[in-house]
Amino acid sequence: MQQSSREIQQLQQIDEFDRQLAHLTRLLDALSQATSTSQQVAVLEQDERVQAWLRSARSQAVVSELRCLSLSELFAILCLPAMMQEHVLSAQPEGNNLSLAVRTLSDALSRVNTFYSSIGGLLGYQRKCLEIMRAAVLAELQGCDASEACTPVTFHMPKGPDLAGPDGRRLAAQAAATGLEALPHMAEIYPLGGAGDRLGLKCEVTGASIPTAMLPYCGRTLLEGLIRDLQAREYLYYQLKGFQQMTPIAIMTSDAKGNHQRVLQLLESYNWFGRGQDAFRVFRQPLVPVVSAEDGRWLLPEAMQPVMKPGGHGAIWKLMLDEGVFDWLYQHDREAAIIRQISNPMAGTDATLLALSGAGYADGRSFGFASCERAVGAAEGMNVLMERQIPRPDGRGVEYAYNVTNVEYTEFERLGICDECAEGSQFSRFPANTNVLYVGLKAAEGAVRAGVRDGGGAALPGMIFNLKKKVTYQDAVSGRERTVHAGRMECTMQNLVDSLAQRFRAPVPDERHSVLNTFVVYNKRRRVTSSAKRKRAPGSTSIHQTPDGSFRDLMLNARDLLQRCNLLHVPEVGTVEQYLAKGPGFIFLYHPALGPLWDVIAQKIWGGALADGAEVVLEVAEACLVDVQVEGSLQVRADAVVGQVEPALAVNYNQIVSRRDIQISQINGRQIWYRNGTNSHHPVSATQDSANPQLPLHKEFSHVTGTASAEEPSPVSAKSTSLHSEAVTSGSERLVYSSRCGRIRLNSVIVRNRGIDWAHPGNVYWQHKVQRHETCSIVLHGQAEFEASRVILEGNLHFEVPDGFRMVVTADGGRLQTSLLPIGGQPSWEWRYKMGSQGDIKLTREEAGHSSSPLARSDSTELPFSYVI
Repeated sequence: MQQSSREIQQLQQIDEFDRQLAHLTRLLDALSQATSTSQQVAVLEQDERVQAWLRSARSQAVVSELRCLSLSELFAILCLPAMMQEHVLSAQPEGNNLSLAVRTLSDALSRVNTFYSSIGGLLGYQRKCLEIMRAAVLAELQGCDASEACTPVTFHMPKGPDLAGPDGRRLAAQAAATGLEALPHMAEIYPLGGAGDRLGLKCEVTGASIPTAMLPYCGRTLLEGLIRDLQAREYLYYQLKGFQQMTPIAIMTSDAKGNHQRVLQLLESYNWFGRGQDAFRVFRQPLVPVVSAEDGRWLLPEAMQPVMKPGGHGAIWKLMLDEGVFDWLYQHDREAAIIRQISNPMAGTDATLLALSGAGYADGRSFGFASCERAVGAAEGMNVLMERQIPRPDGRGVEYAYNVTNVEYTEFERLGICDECAEGSQFSRFPANTNVLYVGLKAAEGAVRAGVRDGGGAALPGMIFNLKKKVTYQDAVSGRERTVHAGRMECTMQNLVDSLAQRFRAPVPDERHSVLNTFVVYNKRRRVTSSAKRKRAPGSTSIHQTPDGSFRDLMLNARDLLQRCNLLHVPEVGTVEQYLAKGPGFIFLYHPALGPLWDVIAQKIWGGALADGAEVVLEVAEACLVDVQVEGSLQVRADAVVGQVEPALAVNYNQIVSRRDIQISQINGRQIWYRNGTNSHHPVSATQDSANPQLPLHKEFSHVTGTASAEEPSPVSAKSTSLHSEAVTSGSERLVYSSRCGRIRLNSVIVRNRGIDWAHPGNVYWQHKVQRHETCSIVLHGQAEFEASRVILEGNLHFEVPDGFRMVVTADGGRLQTSLLPIGGQPSWEWRYKMGSQGDIKLTREEAGHSSSPLARSDSTELPFSYVI
């Protein structure tokens, strides 16, 4: 039968791939015998393609630069001609930039070579790409069903607790309670290495592309949102236990769009969010070359600058091993971690993350997914319980391997999965993979080490190569514009779980699927994920995975929360079309430390109503709002939401207990801590300290402040007479959770003003960038309080309360009257948290046992702020 031109082309492609693969395999076999980098360089120098390149007249300028490179950098450069990519070196930059270009290229290639060491480094990466591309061309040529070549597997619906089900609130409370108990043993891991090309973010000053982490969602970067969510869980733990936890955070960045430097600059600009630099571990994933699917050629749009992009979030596991991140987490006594992607600001909603932690940590499980319903046809993966039959090592029959896993949507056809609705449902028969994960650190590290030893597996989990994407670029060698199918090898972070399967001699019955070592926790979709991955096209009503769509889901969640708070009226958010045309029906934003659990928030906010088009912003954790009606805009902002930033003491921050009975005084540039109620400015004595065990006991934190001198008493003993610390720089400051924070109490208050200008063309709601006609603004500095009862706050109002004072607003003959009272170190009221036997958290409001007199207007003391009513 006569072959078509396409078939002839495919056969030629396969021949070319085979030629390159044979050459690379010979080289890798020879390199495997080398025992040092110098021997590896010698192997490459004997290769005929490398020798030809070294002798070429066009190469001499580059060859002369090789003398300045280290052996590992030299090896990386020689890999290019060895794997038939010498064109990367043939186009050279103009001017005197050759030396810099060679060093930059060699550094990037060396990182790739190190990362892929388990499969042969840079040469192994190229071979793997060619193998995948060859297999795809062969499958198309033979017209076979790709799923026929796969190992037979059975996919089951994963079983797990459903926080959105009929008994969801009880399950959520119980799982969240366990999650809080686990918090001292948990870490956070944020993969931020993605380029975020689909968002098209640009720096407003320079116009340069910027990564996803910088997206200004609700007025702050996405990274800050993740830190606030974590801070909220730590603050809830503090309120229940009396101890402050400082959760270590590991962040994977990349060099795409200056991601690494921008993330570091952001952390430094926020002074490491009051956590200290030692609470973070920032490490970079390598960028990998983009390869033409037609011939394996690297794309080269600029001289000596091949197209390189992040190799997928799955790179995180081997990098954590290579960079010592696992060991760093163990040094912080961490056993497990929550993993969140930067583009999903919704995962911290209500009990989702605490329940995931609790479900994993309670039984020492190895890997878990937060999952939700999935629309049929969505470009997102599925969570499935995979059952595989694997031959036993002794050859006698098979074993049954089980693990919950993720299947990417690009793999459905290959694995024979039909993306269809579940019976009687509008959603897919398998739930969505959200990349909100729980991981047991020892299990993960063990799997990665085994993968490195065996040459793949968990070291490079879920390797995929998308061959369908077209790329148009200006070729730096020929000068011509080229459009080719191209891609890069990527690893999927969540598919580490495939190396954590449990094996059984017989099939596991359905009723036992929920107790496997890998697991799923379900919740309503918009309480688990609503990502901001791509920019909405102008005029389009398709808002899925856009910032616009994510913010709409945020407001839908806010409406559910406010209804739980028993508000008499909460406006509808509106249809997608209404939302895009006019904005949401209301805006309600709050600091997550107000809860973060909705059942906690519903005890701080009760009753009242929001008028259509109302705006409420509560940047405060300590609030008591009863029967508050907002007709317009109300903004409450505390600059000390959960405590205050203080100079870093020689303190173990995971041992800090309640500071309600401690006050601070400055003496000769030092801080001395005193118990409230002791005689004026006398340190607590040893006798007093031992008599009252509620005084916090601090341990030395030498890597923060250094060793105490012989003349200065150590600030850490139970028998210390005082707690001292040298005055330190702002870089050593820490956020200390305490009652020294802002508070607001409103009872039967009406806020009435013109609020947001909803017709203003400059409004960008998902950025919380809005124009207002009027607003009622309340600013709380430090340990400040605001209180109003049975009043109408009408018009454009601004209240600003200084640190250490309480402002009380009352009505006097139809006019507002303000009084300013000194707090005296103790809050006038505070919430006491208590956990019930079923995990439910009950709040009781405790009033201070003392009263203060208002500051008379005739008082000669000059107040630091003025008040205009």
